[in-house]
Amino acid sequence: MRHIFFIVFSILLIQNILFSSSNQFENFPIQDAGRIKPIDTYAEKILLSIYERRSIKDPQSNAIDWLLESLAYPNESYKKNIFKIKSKEVTSTLGLEWRDPHYYSYSEISGGINESIEYFVNLYLMEEDQKTAIEKQLTNLFINVGTFKSITNSFTCLDPSIEVNDPFIANHLHIDVGSSISYAFYSFNKDVLQNSFDQITDSPNKDIEESLQVIMDQANEIKQNKLRADPFYKNFNLKIIPSESTWISPWELLDKKPSDITNNQRELIIILESYIGNYKQGNVPEVEILANSYINKVTENLEIDINMMKRETAYNRSDSFLYSIILYLISFLLLGISWLSHSNLIKKIAFFCLIIGLGYHGYGLINRMIIMQRPPVSTLYESILFVGFIGVLFSTIFEQFRRDGVGIFLATIIGVVLHFLAFGYEDDGETMGVLVAVLNSNFWLATHVTTITIGYGATALSSLMGHFYFIIKLLNDSSRSYLKELGNNMVTLNLVALFFMLFGTILGGIWADQSWGRFWGWDPKENAALLIVMWQLLMVHLRISGWIRPLEFAFGMIISNIFLAFGWFGVNLLGVGLHSYGFTDSIASNLALFILFELWFAIGIYFLIKDTREPH
Repeated sequence: MRHIFFIVFSILLIQNILFSSSNQFENFPIQDAGRIKPIDTYAEKILLSIYERRSIKDPQSNAIDWLLESLAYPNESYKKNIFKIKSKEVTSTLGLEWRDPHYYSYSEISGGINESIEYFVNLYLMEEDQKTAIEKQLTNLFINVGTFKSITNSFTCLDPSIEVNDPFIANHLHIDVGSSISYAFYSFNKDVLQNSFDQITDSPNKDIEESLQVIMDQANEIKQNKLRADPFYKNFNLKIIPSESTWISPWELLDKKPSDITNNQRELIIILESYIGNYKQGNVPEVEILANSYINKVTENLEIDINMMKRETAYNRSDSFLYSIILYLISFLLLGISWLSHSNLIKKIAFFCLIIGLGYHGYGLINRMIIMQRPPVSTLYESILFVGFIGVLFSTIFEQFRRDGVGIFLATIIGVVLHFLAFGYEDDGETMGVLVAVLNSNFWLATHVTTITIGYGATALSSLMGHFYFIIKLLNDSSRSYLKELGNNMVTLNLVALFFMLFGTILGGIWADQSWGRFWGWDPKENAALLIVMWQLLMVHLRISGWIRPLEFAFGMIISNIFLAFGWFGVNLLGVGLHSYGFTDSIASNLALFILFELWFAIGIYFLIKDTREPH
């Protein structure tokens, strides 16, 4: 076992080195969704929201390269098919043809939106619960299109598109005749241009005056184009310039009075402009020098750990959870082959793949803990992954005692299912959000929330064991000793789950007493946690007292999964109680289907095998 963990550690260490990048732009700090993060995370968030993937497939491009291309060459980016449309009705509304693959460009979509802009604005302002499924898709598309347009306009103020052909003006600006300047350069040198204008007023020169007027007209046209192109989002997306209260975008900075712009901010804009210019010219060495200069300038007066930015970028690159689910799937397939071929070697390989997958799973969670400086249990996405990790970990330990593949089977099932469930909650790309105030306590996150989440994982595992018992009982009732052993394992797993659920619930009461002044308030979330505990206590009592057989105990374990799902997800749909800060994703239909499936499985299989004699 020690050799296996050493191999896993070596693989993760090597991967961490491989995923470190020399492209420093991806580490540029940006303020988004209430926290400072690397712009690479922001790029993945936006691309995942509009493209539903973390990288462009055709042509192959990762998120940060796509974002940089869009900033440097906005007009070209409008022609790329990056907006995924999920239904034919949406394309019909936009006047587009339904095609496969279902990706469309900004140029195609914006026309249909602009023709019905009033409809889309009213749709955006409508309450979510009043919208149909298609209207929700249209609203989301409208938001994504506006966000994309806003992003691509963010650096237009840095584009040197204003020509200076007059020697007199060029001399005052200390540039070569025929050079082009950006709107940012123009904005920073308004006083110089005004001095030039004052000088020609004293000594009239029609040519110089006309040249000055052309420059001012071009600058005003750039500003007006920005406003016309983006009346809804105001180009304020890329908050990459530090400010006193909150970070701002380049355009926001230039909208300020010159006296309100600090020298540090001015230098940041100059570096950014030079960076984009050298990037377009393909001057890679200068680009990296400028990137480092920009990062140093941003962080010199702020408490920003650039190494943490780099860690988050490396975490994004590592795709830890993708690798873990792939390894879980491989382990599941190998286990099936080992059972069919009765090969102990293949089963060992399956266990080895499981351990590596668990290593990737834990590596991803540890990275999130270090980056966010809190336990990985504060969002629905994180809690699902953490519950999956606990389930796989307990199953792996379980396998060490049984060594017959049952632990591998349970681990791969719970790992794969919860991975897929978690991936469904990262569609908006924001999985490291800022905590609501009541959750912002690392002590209680590390005690109550972590403990109760471990209880969720153990409960899910004991429930899965109940499913497994039903299947074995249905397919092969001949091995009484094997079934009795599985029955005893179910009781043990349920006791482990009961311990963590009960202890976590008590800790939650202590936290509630500190936060809200009462230990218990019959809040829906509290009731749901108590319900799980009471059900587990009931099942243990009935089994130990001999009132029920292993078959009924397995039935109870399956039902406990329903209580778990309701306590974990369902109570958040009620929208009441002090725990309504929780996860309010639209999961009602999926939860109902899950409960119906569990009831069908438990009741249906039970009545198929209820006449089988059970060992006591």
